[in-house]
Amino acid sequence: MLELYFIFYRIPKTMTRLARERDRSAVTWTIIAIASWIGAELLVGLIVGMVHGVGIALWGWQRDAPAIRILTYVLALVAALVSLTIVTQVLTRQPVPQSFPAPPPPPAFDDSPPHNPA
Repeated sequence: MLELYFIFYRIPKTMTRLARERDRSAVTWTIIAIASWIGAELLVGLIVGMVHGVGIALWGWQRDAPAIRILTYVLALVAALVSLTIVTQVLTRQPVPQSFPAPPPPPAFDDSPPHNPA
């Protein structure tokens, strides 16, 4: 449930703000952040599942262990937050385009003849 908040609200809001400040594509950076979030969760789930499978085969661990589920969820959530932080840092390091003030208007010259006080 916590993932849905991040994927559908927090990530798009944060990435859109940061991308627009740097004149980058908000949609592209949002997709990159969401993909890194989901990828990190899947990778951690795969790794913990493989370790658990090896533990079942070699050391006789229980097949259905609630502690493994909780551990997998917590590790996946931490990995997703770390991946989001990395993507945010990469975007934050992009330079912010600077807007320079407009130059002053050109001088206006009087067309009357010069004043000669003689």
